[in-house]
Amino acid sequence: MIMRKILLLLIPVLSLFKSGLSQSFKGSYTFQKAVYPTAAVQVPYDEDRVTDAIKDYMLRKGFKDSHYKDFLVFRSVPLDASGTQADLYFNISRKSRSEKDITIVNLLPVKKGETLTPAAEGDSSYIGLSQAFIDTMIRQIHSYSLNQEIIEAQKNLDKTSSKLTDLKNDSGDIAKKIRSYEADLEKNKNDQASQTKVISSTATGDQDALSKAHKKMDKLLDNQADYEKKLRNYKADLEQNTKDRQTQQALYEKESEVLAALKQRYQNVGTTK
Repeated sequence: MIMRKILLLLIPVLSLFKSGLSQSFKGSYTFQKAVYPTAAVQVPYDEDRVTDAIKDYMLRKGFKDSHYKDFLVFRSVPLDASGTQADLYFNISRKSRSEKDITIVNLLPVKKGETLTPAAEGDSSYIGLSQAFIDTMIRQIHSYSLNQEIIEAQKNLDKTSSKLTDLKNDSGDIAKKIRSYEADLEKNKNDQASQTKVISSTATGDQDALSKAHKKMDKLLDNQADYEKKLRNYKADLEQNTKDRQTQQALYEKESEVLAALKQRYQNVGTTK
C-alpha cells in the first residue's frame, strides 16, 4: 500500500517534465445561476496548496486576501502597466473527486468598487488582462507548491531513513543476542556431557549424590529448552527485521526518486521561459 502511494505520487511529478508550465485559457464559472467568463488555469497540486501559493504571491505584491462566498478576493489590483485596476475574485477548486491533486483556478475580474452581480458579465473585456495576470503568477504557483512538496518529501525521506537506521541497529542487537544464546547453548551442552559423566561415575548407593547430580542435570535441561526457545524467537525476529529492512529500503529508494524528481522540476521551473 505504501509503495503504491509512492508510485502514484511519482507519476504526476514525472509527467510535469513533459508538460512544462501551465498556460491560462478562457473559462467560465457559474455562480448563483449566472455564468461569468473567467481567466482560468489548471495546475497539478491540491487546492489548499494552490490557495496558499496565490495568497503568498499576492501578499508579496502587497495585497491581503478577503473572502466572499466561494471566492478568494483581492481588491484594487493593477492588471497591467497602465494601472487598470480590478477586484480579483479567485475560485480555487479540485478538478474532480477522482483528481484531487489537480486544481482549476478561475479568475473573475470585477471593476474596482463594483459588486459581483450578473451585470458584471459585461466585464469580459478584462479577461484578456486577467489571463496575462495569471500567466505572470503561474511560475510562482509552481515554485511555491513544488517547494512545499519538496519540504514534505524531505521530511518523509528523513523519517524513512531514521526508521531504516533503527531497523539496522535492531538487527545488530538481535544478532548479538543470538550469538550470546548460541554460546550459552553450546556451554550448556558441554555441561550436560560433563554432568552425564558425573552421574555415571556416582555410586548407585550414594542416593544423596545421585539426587543432586540429577537435579543439576534437570536444571541444565530446563536451561537448554529456555535457550532454544529464545533462539527461535530471536531468529524469527531477525527474519522479520530483514523483511522490514528490505521493505523500508525500497521505500527509501522510491522516496528518494520522488524528492529528486521534485527538485529537478523545481529547477526547471526556474529556467523555463
